[in-house]
Amino acid sequence: MTELFINLFICALIFFSGVLIKYFKAYDLIAGYNTAPQEIRKQIDAKALGDFIGRQLMIAAFTPLLGYGLKQAGFLWGTEAGFGLLLIIIVYTAVKARKFSPPLPANRAAKISILVGLIITTAVGASIAWTALPSRFNLENGQFTISGAYGISAAYSSIEEIMLVPAIPSIAMKTNGLDMGPVLKGHFQLKDKRKALLFLRSADGPVLVIKRHTEDEIIMINGKNASETRSLYENLNNRLQPDEITNSGEKKEENPFTALSSDEPKISVDDFQYPSTYPKLEILCGKRQLAWVKGDSNFTGKAGGVIGNTMFGMNEEHTDLLEPNTVKPGSELVFIADAVPGLGNPLFELQLLDRDNSLSAYPLNKNTMLVPGEDGGYVFILSADWGNGDNCITYWFKVTVEK
Repeated sequence: MTELFINLFICALIFFSGVLIKYFKAYDLIAGYNTAPQEIRKQIDAKALGDFIGRQLMIAAFTPLLGYGLKQAGFLWGTEAGFGLLLIIIVYTAVKARKFSPPLPANRAAKISILVGLIITTAVGASIAWTALPSRFNLENGQFTISGAYGISAAYSSIEEIMLVPAIPSIAMKTNGLDMGPVLKGHFQLKDKRKALLFLRSADGPVLVIKRHTEDEIIMINGKNASETRSLYENLNNRLQPDEITNSGEKKEENPFTALSSDEPKISVDDFQYPSTYPKLEILCGKRQLAWVKGDSNFTGKAGGVIGNTMFGMNEEHTDLLEPNTVKPGSELVFIADAVPGLGNPLFELQLLDRDNSLSAYPLNKNTMLVPGEDGGYVFILSADWGNGDNCITYWFKVTVEK
């Protein structure tokens, strides 16, 4: 809500500036005109210039709100799209406004102004690019270090709790950081008023959440894909357990983004059983029920459930265990889930897992989807949220499309 108010304020400020210039002849608000010598002003058609600048400002006023609307609609680059459109309108306006002024000879001051503008633009662009670079996570002796922009070090003894939650908790606003599409880095405030230091590379879960004894601000991390995030969680969790010693007497070093050991116990589909206390879910193709397996969940069944009540389930490393459901191309699948007293009906989101274990949003019409029209095998992840990100369950299912 705060972000919406900020966007509305900016829109109103730009719009009414345009109104003042166009309809109330506040031409002194026009940069360049207000500082021009009197003899130059006499050569400028002030009304035509004011009408043009005012109209452009009133048009530009809606671009921040457009960007906000696109982002709320699920377009990750919505804010950037709005800002980009605003920048295009500003540049176009500045170029076209020159036709209202008499031709002036180039001078040293103008060249210096252009040079300073280029330097500032380059510096700002370089700063954004550096901030957007992926952070490095190092599990050192005695501490966990995040390098790069907004990097910190936290002693293992200062970590109170680590959790792997299935979805990104709802974010209210950015206080000091970078918000660029799926990349969120820096200091933010969550909708539940908690402060959070974010190092997010993907809009999808899971997310590693770190609580510290020494700081109120929690740390939230994820990688470009779920396997990176899970691996970092496992390795950091191992560091917080009693130290493992090698035969040489040295502590084992682990890369935070490496795959889990091949010595793990064998996994079977029985490891992903659905608790009887969870809401009933059906995936229907006509009258036929399709098979699915529970993924990660953070479900308490109560409003305001505690984030971190995570029950792990199916992930991209074990999709070979999924039972394929054979369907016709373009078949309609319907998702039916029980309402939860005190919470109501769930909101659904759907993602497709590709061969590189990357997730992408898949079209969903409330609680129905159409399977692809091309033959092949497809793995989907359905997310059902009965709360505000705090009562969420994921369901994995595989379809084999055959004509």
